[in-house]
Amino acid sequence: MSQRNSGYPPALLVLVLSTVLMVSGFSMMWPLVTLYVHSRLGLPMSWAGVVLLVQSAANLGGNLVGGPLFDTWGGRRTVLVGACSASLAAFGMALTHGLYPYLAMTVVLGFGTGLIYPSINAFAAQVWPDGQRAAFNAVYVASNVGVAVGSMAGGLLAEIRFSLSFTVTGIVMLVYACVVLVGMRAPAFGPARATPHQVLPGGPAAPRGPAELWRLAPWLLALGLFLDWTAYVQWQTTVAVHMEVLGFALSRYSLLWTVNGVLILAGQPLVAWFTRQVPAVKLQMLLGNVLFILSFVLLLRARAYSAFLGGMALTTLGEMFVWPGVPAAADRLAPEGRRGLYQGLVSGAASTGRAAGPLFGGLLYDRFPTQVLFLVMIAVFIVGLAVLAVYDRFPPRTVRREAAVPPGY
Repeated sequence: MSQRNSGYPPALLVLVLSTVLMVSGFSMMWPLVTLYVHSRLGLPMSWAGVVLLVQSAANLGGNLVGGPLFDTWGGRRTVLVGACSASLAAFGMALTHGLYPYLAMTVVLGFGTGLIYPSINAFAAQVWPDGQRAAFNAVYVASNVGVAVGSMAGGLLAEIRFSLSFTVTGIVMLVYACVVLVGMRAPAFGPARATPHQVLPGGPAAPRGPAELWRLAPWLLALGLFLDWTAYVQWQTTVAVHMEVLGFALSRYSLLWTVNGVLILAGQPLVAWFTRQVPAVKLQMLLGNVLFILSFVLLLRARAYSAFLGGMALTTLGEMFVWPGVPAAADRLAPEGRRGLYQGLVSGAASTGRAAGPLFGGLLYDRFPTQVLFLVMIAVFIVGLAVLAVYDRFPPRTVRREAAVPPGY
C-alpha cells in the first residue's frame, strides 16, 4: 500500500513530533520577555520592546542563513547547529543576569531558532513529496500544539523562578538536538532527490544559482506573507490594549487565544474537506486573506465580547489556509537544490512582519483612533490579497507539478 493511502509517512511523523518538542521549548521563553525585562530586571517597557525587536531581527537573520545552509550543508546539520545554539543561549540566560547578557543571549537564541524553521518546512516537502500542502499543514498544527504546551509550561515555571524556565528550555532544546541526531537518519532526511518539473511556455529552464532570487514570483509571495503578518500580529499587541481600554479583563483576552488553539485542532476536518474541493494552494491563500479582512471589518465596531470572539474565529480560519499555504507555494516555485533558499525567504518574510507589525500598529494606535488602525490593517490585508493574486504570473521557467491532494486530507 502506498504512503498516500496509508496516512502520513513515518519520516513526516518524526518531523511533526520533533517540531512539537522544539516549538514547546522556544515557547517557554518568548511570552515571558516583557515580564522578565520589566519585572525581573526593573527596566521600562520600552526596553522590552527593544529586546523583542532584537530577537526578531536575529530570528530573521537565522531564517535567511538557514535556508541556504539547508541546500549546502543539509538539513540535519543546520538544525543541529540551531538547536545547540538555542540550548546554550537558554542555559546562559539561567546563569547570567542583567540586560546586556540577556540581550546577547537573546540574539543567539533568536538566530539559532531562526536557522531551524526553514529546514523544518523544507524537510516537510522533502519527506512527503506527494503530500504538498498536507505536509506543511501537519507542521503548522504541530507548531501550534508546541506553542500551547510551551506557553503554559513556561508560565508555570516562571511563577517558581525565571531561571527555572530558562533551564528547562535549554534542556528541551538539547533533547530536540538528540532527537534530530538519532531520529532523522532515514534516507528521507538525506540529500534532496530530484522532483519532476514541467517547463512553462516561453523558454528553457531557469538557470541554477543566486540569480534565481531575482525572479519576481518568490519575492511577491514573501511580500504577501509579510503584509499578512504585519496586520495579523495586531491581535497580539494593539487588540489586547484596545480590549483593556474597553474594560475587558486580561483573562477574557487570553481566552481568545485558547479559542484560536482549539479551532486550529478542531477545524482540521473542515480544512481537509475544503482542500479536497479546492486543491489549488493559491485559491486557499486568497480565501484566507478574505477571512482576515472580514475579521478586521468586524473589529471596526466591536464592543461586545462576542464580536471579538467572531473576529478571532475568522482570523483563525484565515491563518489555517494562509500559513501552511505559503511554504507549499514556495516549494512549488523552488528549482532543484534551492528548496531551503526559498523556505528561508518566506520564513524571513514572516519574521519581518512579526517584527514590523507591533511597531507600525503601536505608532498608529498612539496617534489615531482605533478605527483608523483597523482600517489601515484592512488596507494592508487587501494589498496582501492583491499581491498573492498575481505572484504566480511571474514564475521561474520551471516549477514543480502540483501534486494531487492526498485522500483524507
